[in-house]
Amino acid sequence: MVRTFLTKTFSTLTEAFQNCLKRFPITVCFAIALTGYLIYWVTIEKEERLFFIIAYYLSIGTLLSLTLHLWCEEIKKTSARIITQAVAHVLLIADSVFLYYLSPEESLTEITIAHGAGIFALGISTFFLSFTKEKNDIASWNFTLSSLTYFVTACAIGSIMSGGINLLVFSLHQLFDWNIDSKWYIYITVVCNILLAIFLFLGLLPQGAAKHDRTPLSKSFLNTVIHYLFIPLLSGYLIVLYIYAARILVKWELPIGWVSWLVTTLMAGCIAVEFGLYPSRMANVKKADNRIARYLPVLILPLLILMTIGIARRFNDYGITINRLYLITFNAWCYMVCIGLFITKAKRINWIPISFAVIFLLTSVLPVNYSSITRNTLRNDILKELKLYAYDMPLSEKEYTAWVNTLPPEKARSINDKIMYLHSYFGEESLSDLFSERIDAVLTTNADKDILIEQRTSAKTIIEIPKGYGYFIEVSQIEDISNKNISDDILPVPVNDKDKGITDTVYLDLKALGSLADKYPREDTPPQRIKCKLNEHLFISTYINVTRFANEGHTSVNLSGYLFIKNN
Repeated sequence: MVRTFLTKTFSTLTEAFQNCLKRFPITVCFAIALTGYLIYWVTIEKEERLFFIIAYYLSIGTLLSLTLHLWCEEIKKTSARIITQAVAHVLLIADSVFLYYLSPEESLTEITIAHGAGIFALGISTFFLSFTKEKNDIASWNFTLSSLTYFVTACAIGSIMSGGINLLVFSLHQLFDWNIDSKWYIYITVVCNILLAIFLFLGLLPQGAAKHDRTPLSKSFLNTVIHYLFIPLLSGYLIVLYIYAARILVKWELPIGWVSWLVTTLMAGCIAVEFGLYPSRMANVKKADNRIARYLPVLILPLLILMTIGIARRFNDYGITINRLYLITFNAWCYMVCIGLFITKAKRINWIPISFAVIFLLTSVLPVNYSSITRNTLRNDILKELKLYAYDMPLSEKEYTAWVNTLPPEKARSINDKIMYLHSYFGEESLSDLFSERIDAVLTTNADKDILIEQRTSAKTIIEIPKGYGYFIEVSQIEDISNKNISDDILPVPVNDKDKGITDTVYLDLKALGSLADKYPREDTPPQRIKCKLNEHLFISTYINVTRFANEGHTSVNLSGYLFIKNN
């Protein structure tokens, strides 16, 4: 009996593998190669660029080949299928080579966003590319739901098998004291969670008539969730946002930035409702569903205006950034979706994710994209200011600091923020022609933060124990103090030692400490005796840094020294 069971199991697995290999030959090859490569990578334990690029190529190649195989099932011409597959994979190889030879000095922001948009579009096409000739979206809806269900199932089975086999291997070590290399656990995890999961997923994917199942699921768990959970929740969002809209109209004030998040969530819920109700609407089960699908977007339209005003306010107050460009584009796309659903009576819905992917792709991968627009705009703004003040470029860091501190606070803050943004998102290369030295993100102006005090006692300085004090605790801490708590230039800084149960407050006299800067070098300031709240304590400093953040309403204190305690 056992022999028969094993034979049947082996036969079933062999047949499933042959079916996968027959239907998705290139995908199977990529999956095997990816699994083998990851195992090899774990074995040699190297982290070179080439290894990351190969992993990227094999991962994306698996997804690309799956998408093309599903699409090629709808194409009758063999030549068209071969040419499409060949061109797509050549482009993927070219992209991988490009990434390999990419200069490490170049910012990855633009490239990362472009590749993210491309991968997202590729993933979306897996569900919709095969159904462009359908009269409605029922077939693609059924295929998408089935595919996602099978994907989650395959991943769950892979994880369970991975955990089970790893536990079994670990038991061999515990029971028989076998010395098993820890890498074997990783090998098992890779095989089960990648190769096994992919094969299960490929084997479960609907094909033939099942792939183009045009039977609408009028009654389903999802339909119940939409009616009794999602729609009431969206109603709550609509009520709150309309009340808020009425309030700001009465007070005649601008909406706050948080509105954008609420409207975005509302829009995502609306799209979820449109997809969830689609099968029952096509089955003509409830006429009320048609009214909800058509008029819910109409109710959201006025609220999108709140989002537009909020985004415009951010642009006006803080200027252009990559995130804000994508956010305003998303806002425009929301208008298009709401108007489109109303005009078409929501008879087709696939165009919603497809249009999102296309817009994301077009704004990210073209030579002129949102990243390049942001970079060039910020650079031009900085250049304009430098030319206005007749500065020769490139500037040294000292020259830049001296210049920017002569500007009005708002102007100084704006220029500094733009430079820091360019440095953070586009690297040193974006500033190389403007500055002769490396401009780090720590560049600040008196408009952003003001270093009030920075004093350090030389390590060679001997600190004498004050008379009457028996022992001390070492203090080294950073505290943020609200500017509201600073009066008459006296800065209270809490110090404590949890182990010894000692808690006190040190009072820094900013005027007195500031006057020392004219007498002593910053790196060789004598230790200062500083008053504490409790009379039995005395603090002697070895390092003090006080930085005030005017915009953020707090002062940061970096304090080191010794807290002496009187003898009892």
